[in-house]
Amino acid sequence: MGSMERGRARRRTWLAVVAVAAIVILAACGGGGGGGSSGYKPPTGPSKQTLEIKAGNFFFDPKDPTLPAGVSTIKLTSQSGLHTLVFDKKVPGFRLEANSGQSEGQKVDLKPGKYTFYCDIPGHRQAGMEGTLTVQ
Repeated sequence: MGSMERGRARRRTWLAVVAVAAIVILAACGGGGGGGSSGYKPPTGPSKQTLEIKAGNFFFDPKDPTLPAGVSTIKLTSQSGLHTLVFDKKVPGFRLEANSGQSEGQKVDLKPGKYTFYCDIPGHRQAGMEGTLTVQ
């Protein structure tokens, strides 16, 4: 192999390395935060009501709230530690996350029924961070 061929081979190898690195970096940056990575699309339009739920080690307050059917805002406030609020299958992708002293809220459009919600931080649901939202 001549020096010219070795130079081309090095260049191709270098380009392949750069391409792989770019793919890895772009994959790591994808998704975004604030619910964007979950694929959940909050409804537009005004909320009928705001439901405020406090989270702590290891509870939700209120644990069994009620909302009217339609568009409402659910707001999670953490009193201590990092906590989340997700629904069991009926509201795919909905997720709130708040750390100590922080709040996060999002609109949701719910039909009448019962919705199980919980904290998906490992061990938190098992320790009692689960509730039932009744929509009338």
